[in-house]
Amino acid sequence: MDNQFWENIAVELKTILGGEFSSHKEFPYFYTKSYYPTNSPIDGLPILSQIIPEVLLKWAQMDSNSQWNPEDFLFLDLETTGLGHNQTLAFLIGLGYYKEDQLIVEQIFLPVPEAEVNSFDRLAELLADKAVLITFNGKTFDIPILETRLLYNRIWLDLREKEHIDLLQLARRLWKNKLPSCALETLEFYLMGRIREDEWDIDSELIPQTYFQYLLTGDPKALKKVFIHNKLDILHTAALFTLICNTIDYPPVAGFDHRIDYYALAQLYLKQGDVEIAKNILSDLLAQNYLTADGVCTLGLLCKREGNIIEAEKYFAMATDLLHPEGMLEYAKLLEKRKAYTQALEVALKLLHWHLSRPLVNSKKIMELEKRVNRLQSKIGE
Repeated sequence: MDNQFWENIAVELKTILGGEFSSHKEFPYFYTKSYYPTNSPIDGLPILSQIIPEVLLKWAQMDSNSQWNPEDFLFLDLETTGLGHNQTLAFLIGLGYYKEDQLIVEQIFLPVPEAEVNSFDRLAELLADKAVLITFNGKTFDIPILETRLLYNRIWLDLREKEHIDLLQLARRLWKNKLPSCALETLEFYLMGRIREDEWDIDSELIPQTYFQYLLTGDPKALKKVFIHNKLDILHTAALFTLICNTIDYPPVAGFDHRIDYYALAQLYLKQGDVEIAKNILSDLLAQNYLTADGVCTLGLLCKREGNIIEAEKYFAMATDLLHPEGMLEYAKLLEKRKAYTQALEVALKLLHWHLSRPLVNSKKIMELEKRVNRLQSKIGE
């Protein structure tokens, strides 16, 4: 790296981005630090939760008996030269961590690609100090890219040994049926009321070419939007993590939150074997007139599993009124079992017509329903 580069670029990087260079003699990396008090929400968004719900820890397969503190967490987000793993450079590493009532966002930037090997020094320091990685799509994207680049530079850093909470995977479990997508910016809009402004932000698709343009021209001005984009990713990942921690414990301390898909939350508790909490969620939804076909059918199935047939039939009847196919079938079965054949036939015919009206007809289910209808008609005839 010649002196001309430092004269023309280094000063501009410091001036435009407000950072410093590392102490490496050859190919130092450039870094910035920003500080956010945790008692002051960012644009109205809390960025710290003191309680990590057990349901989240179980989902992440973390020890729910351990005392996890905010200082244990490290938020991570990369900006890269492409989406593939091979030959993709992580030219900006965004890191967020809690320290002394602040969320500190560090950004490690490669002024030239040769600085990559030195940029991992700071990452290694923070990974040694933090116990849990928190990312958004990190298990699929960020971590594999880092592993590839570390291997390329002959650096051993076991990223898989860390506890890892990938919020994209959890967001899909909680909101896939409620929101158009589970992209971070979609979650920001619908859950946090945030819209990224074009004046300050940059589309993700434009980030690689912005870095390449900087390398060609030596002009770092366009990089400012890339740094802002990366910083927002870190801050909003922290805000999303806080929102999830503050709302998925049950019963909710602050009452029902309209942003949460409580049916999906009940399913999360069910998957973990917390049947009573799941039932409480669904029953509370029903009591507050948040009536859904999936919700009442699930309640019916839970009651049936417990042997509470009277309650199960009540819920399956509700599901039938809401044209829930599984609920209708379960209702028809229970009615037939207690020899209410005429009523069971009505429900079976209703379900048969429902299947026949689908754009894609399930022949197997139609044949099974036709057998049920014929059987019920024979019993009525007897």
